[in-house]
Amino acid sequence: MAIAPYLATEGEEYKLDVSVGQEGRQRLSLSDRAITMLVDDLEYDNRDMLPWVTAKTLTLTGAATLREEKTDARTLSWSITGADGGKRASTDELERVADHLRSVEIDQHAVETVEEHVRETRLSTVMSADEIQGKRERMHGLRGIAKDL
Repeated sequence: MAIAPYLATEGEEYKLDVSVGQEGRQRLSLSDRAITMLVDDLEYDNRDMLPWVTAKTLTLTGAATLREEKTDARTLSWSITGADGGKRASTDELERVADHLRSVEIDQHAVETVEEHVRETRLSTVMSADEIQGKRERMHGLRGIAKDL
């Protein structure tokens, strides 16, 4: 039986502990931005269970990764198990996760998967899938701003 994702510490580092496919548990490295959101903003601590929607979003955006391996964010997020049960995200948490999605550069090949994730989860109550921007769209937007200056 899969156990829900939770925040774990290894020494002074925070990790996302998740069930991954048939492999059992994995500890994923977290980006600084993910740690700030989870620990500072949402006040999670060691061994606190995280909502599946939050864990999956972090893997899809590359904010939670297997450092030793070069794993595609989509493949990693699809392999996470334990979606049923666990903690349900509050509206405040959904809004923070949506802010995270709006602020990160998503690999172009993962944009459609992230849009589907938003549409099929409670994230759709706080944002639209149309708000997801890949690196290409973000770069075009920045070029337009630069031209206007």
